[in-house]
Amino acid sequence: MGVAQSTALAQLRVFEALGENCGIALIHVEAGESAFRFRQDWDEFAGEEADVLRAIAEDLPGKLGTMGAEAFLEWVDSTFSNTFRVQEPRTALIGHIDRSAHLLYRKFVNAAVQPFRTHLPLFELRATGGSFQTDLSVTPDVRWLEVHVPGRRSLTEDYFCAYIEGASMEPDIPDGSLCLFRFYRAGTRQGGIYLMQRFATSEGGGEFTVKRYESRKRQRPDGAWEHESITMDPRNPEYAAWELERDESGYVTVAQFVAILEDPER
Repeated sequence: MGVAQSTALAQLRVFEALGENCGIALIHVEAGESAFRFRQDWDEFAGEEADVLRAIAEDLPGKLGTMGAEAFLEWVDSTFSNTFRVQEPRTALIGHIDRSAHLLYRKFVNAAVQPFRTHLPLFELRATGGSFQTDLSVTPDVRWLEVHVPGRRSLTEDYFCAYIEGASMEPDIPDGSLCLFRFYRAGTRQGGIYLMQRFATSEGGGEFTVKRYESRKRQRPDGAWEHESITMDPRNPEYAAWELERDESGYVTVAQFVAILEDPER
């Protein structure tokens, strides 16, 4: 596990639109750090006013960068008091600013679940009846997480979330990370980080692993290419690589790792 994050006092602003909380701004003035989180369902939430409210929210980080933290906070507190308004100034004890912002957003903003638009399913990679589940599908009791992925405007049913336990991919993927994955359909895997599953046998259960996929190929006498070796490489040198059989008959590539997500619960 990583070193514990120190705490600091930051300025918190909670914004309202149409009488409901719609987002937060978290600003650590001394460190020059900031994080903004706003609801993503503006069209459904605000109707005809959605474009105006979305534009106001998206303009705030740029205003902060131009004005500086103290002037920005003074401007916000004195400007927004109508359809888009700000509540009384607050302070918040924070650790990692992005994770703290996500936690505070979830505390103050109750956005509607919109599957595969603003929220993604959280799947548990757990043992069931002696073997690991392979059907990662949405069920009535699935847990939905609101996902904020920098630079990503849209989500699809190809994406899901899962916790990854273990230190084999540290420091790239710390133990206990909440990760975003995209189901693998087809295409080259060389050099990518993948969630792989080894099928269960009668002697024991299957297992999942997240490793970097590296393969070497050779050309057969008939001209066709075949795998000479397939290795799932850990990032952490304290862990051994995982060798796959050349035909991969005992394995399945489940999904490609996309990013580590902000996790307010850990």
